[in-house]
Amino acid sequence: MADEQNTPEHRGDAGADEAPAVNSGSGASVGRRKPSSGRSAGWWAVRVMLVVLVLIIGSFVYLIDITLHPDSGPEGFKVRRIASAAEKHLSKNPNVVSTEIINASADLGGTEAYLSVRLKDDTSAEQVADLLASTHTVAFGKNSSDTHIYLGVSLSWILHGTSVSAVFDGSYPSDSASVRRVLASAGEARIIDNTGGRLRIDYGQVTALPTTLAQPGMTNSSKIFTLNGWEVTSISDKEGQFPTTVPFEQVIAAARQASPTGTIDLDNGTLSVTGLVTDDTKDLTPEAAAPVVHAVADCQAAGLTTLQLNNWATDTNSVADPWLTFTCNNGTWTPQHDGSTGQDEATILNKAAEL
Repeated sequence: MADEQNTPEHRGDAGADEAPAVNSGSGASVGRRKPSSGRSAGWWAVRVMLVVLVLIIGSFVYLIDITLHPDSGPEGFKVRRIASAAEKHLSKNPNVVSTEIINASADLGGTEAYLSVRLKDDTSAEQVADLLASTHTVAFGKNSSDTHIYLGVSLSWILHGTSVSAVFDGSYPSDSASVRRVLASAGEARIIDNTGGRLRIDYGQVTALPTTLAQPGMTNSSKIFTLNGWEVTSISDKEGQFPTTVPFEQVIAAARQASPTGTIDLDNGTLSVTGLVTDDTKDLTPEAAAPVVHAVADCQAAGLTTLQLNNWATDTNSVADPWLTFTCNNGTWTPQHDGSTGQDEATILNKAAEL
């Protein structure tokens, strides 16, 4: 029995029985590793997808943020770069005393930069035009696509005794003709103010009509002077032209017969006079109004379409219509209103015809 158990055949059989067991174990091991490798690859794919998703969401959130808050995005960077370049350039100019960036920001209302610049006194219009042109070139470069960014350059200085405060648009190449128009009254005017989008020229107290009163300005600009106690404001048309046909001196002389002070406004063919009534308990009398109407009797020659005379004292708080109004019709004045107001206007015209 022992011999039979130790025969090679039996050992071979035993080996044969053992071999499959070893192979089976090896096969099971290999089988277990394959699923593990597949799960690992899938996990890495999930990781990559998560990273991509995070990047997409982050980019979307960033786009929303810079849309709602442009100052934190490229527009904010651009406007600050433009403002900084302009400030550095201006500070190096020999005609500049000081320069400061007041604001440089982007928001939903627009992208804007403002610089405040103090110039040396008597810096000429030509020097200002050259300064603005070079500032634009340095800030924006040539053929820039960023000119939608507003660059406001606020200049202040004394020119020939006139105090000048003017804001110019540095987003586009300087128009030297516009600069000269703004500064044309320097030396005669007391103040030139080209801020707030409108040109305002104040001559102050004068003894005669300003010689630069008729010189062109900017769109809807105004020129103001006070002559013999009466303050006159003349408004230009859309082309910047000021009327030249209204005899202001005669109108003032006529108005002074009723009051030593008052206001006269000329805008778009309408002449308005306030101050002819000095007693707030009374209305405008024909005797006070008639000389003014007579001074511009030929309304066509004066270039007027409408004449308005304030019917009350200047300190009235009433909300009713304070004007007696006359319309130019074929060169003569006619009442504009009906009823009792129209009768008052007709009475004034009759009185003026007697002069």
